Amino acid sequence: MKAITRLLLFIFILTLANSGYAKKLKANFSYYTFNTPDGKPYIETNISILASSVNFTKLSSGKYQASVKVQVRFYLMENELKSEENYNLLSTLVTDTNQTQFQFIDQRRYPLANGNYTISLSLQDNNDVQNKVSLKENFNIDFPDALINFSDIALLESYSKDQSNSVYNRNGYTLIPMVDNFYPTNIHQLKFYNEIYNTQKLAPNEQFLLSYYIEFDGGAKLNSFIQQQKVTAKNVIVNLGEFDITDLQSGNYNLVIELRNKMNEVIASKKCYFQRSNKSLGKDLEKVTSLEINNSFAANYNLSQMKEHIACLKPISTQNELAYERTLMANLELNQMKQFLVYFWTKRNPADAVNAWSKYENEVKKVNNTYSSKITKGYDTDRGYVYLKYGAPNVIRNSDMNVKAYPYEIWHYYKIGNFTNKRFVFFSPDNLKNEMVLLHSDLYGERYDPQWKYKILSRSMKNNPDEVEPNSNDSFGDKLDADYND
Repeated sequence: MKAITRLLLFIFILTLANSGYAKKLKANFSYYTFNTPDGKPYIETNISILASSVNFTKLSSGKYQASVKVQVRFYLMENELKSEENYNLLSTLVTDTNQTQFQFIDQRRYPLANGNYTISLSLQDNNDVQNKVSLKENFNIDFPDALINFSDIALLESYSKDQSNSVYNRNGYTLIPMVDNFYPTNIHQLKFYNEIYNTQKLAPNEQFLLSYYIEFDGGAKLNSFIQQQKVTAKNVIVNLGEFDITDLQSGNYNLVIELRNKMNEVIASKKCYFQRSNKSLGKDLEKVTSLEINNSFAANYNLSQMKEHIACLKPISTQNELAYERTLMANLELNQMKQFLVYFWTKRNPADAVNAWSKYENEVKKVNNTYSSKITKGYDTDRGYVYLKYGAPNVIRNSDMNVKAYPYEIWHYYKIGNFTNKRFVFFSPDNLKNEMVLLHSDLYGERYDPQWKYKILSRSMKNNPDEVEPNSNDSFGDKLDADYND
């Protein structure tokens, strides 16, 4: 099956441009499309209004309340009205109109069949009819019965287990929407929810690999933000997850969710765009250009040396440091490169930065001597990267020369951080033993490929085109299993 990729999440920041009014209605609006087990799609809308942007009126109780008139319409092909609702959205009660720095939220669900739609939304302050905003936007609902597919990815402010009949309840959880895709410094968790449909119908009882990760909006995946889990076919697979984004630097990103079958093929996927502003990370790096380096260990390095010293830090750098390193490599300002190197190792070992750098530099020399090729430094290869990031493996198993398999190495670590018995499988699809790439690892967050064994043994298919599939049950297949499980 071909992968289905749709981005149906739109988030709008609605503001009134006319500066003539005392109040300017400010609201966030998001919507997501979902399906039901019996194939009845619907759209979920979320409205969040900044209380200080609307007018409050005094009630007979002596408390104050704001009221916003909401009109939402759904048109099929821009002209056929399919659904409409008009209602008043009320704020919580306050005793002081100076205490209105909060949001009041509304969530609604509307059944709509598959098709192309236009949504028309208008908001009006009932206490000032001139204070209003509106929008019109196209979207589509597409949940084909003959394909495994995803709902949209709903961003969440919070979630908790709950069996109540609250409007925010879904599949045993209370899901409070994050009606914005902007994550400022003080928000440390990216929480989300989505659903997967038709797996039990089209692949009963089959297991799948569910992956979600964060990528730059340009497409580069962030290895520090990857999670995976195995799921079994159901009428509806519920996916509730989160990432700690404390160390995610400022920028534009996509949250990506993928479902893969046992052949490691992506059969369904979804993306959700979001923005991150992280001022706290920048403050630490602001110290770099003020460092005194004349008497430091980096003082006598030349530009050629510094380019190598900065490049080899990649395996152990944070996302923010990687961004800074890319800037240094683009500008090649020698003094700043020296300052960063001193900063980098002082941050990791304030008491003895020189010794910390010296030990790492010796490890870099080892991987360069062992894994460098004619065009690639050892620290820039997959094996060099893993070695520098996690240290030397406890056991390395090498392939024997065999025409049925590509050259491979299996690295076994007894312990990595809090994890035990983790393995990395490298192989060379070009049959060059010193240019191996990472094929598979069972360490959380690293490259995962359930078909790794098949791919190593698939060399036999290349040498014998008439062979339907590689035979993993011969003696070499047994050796590959033994090398991995040793």
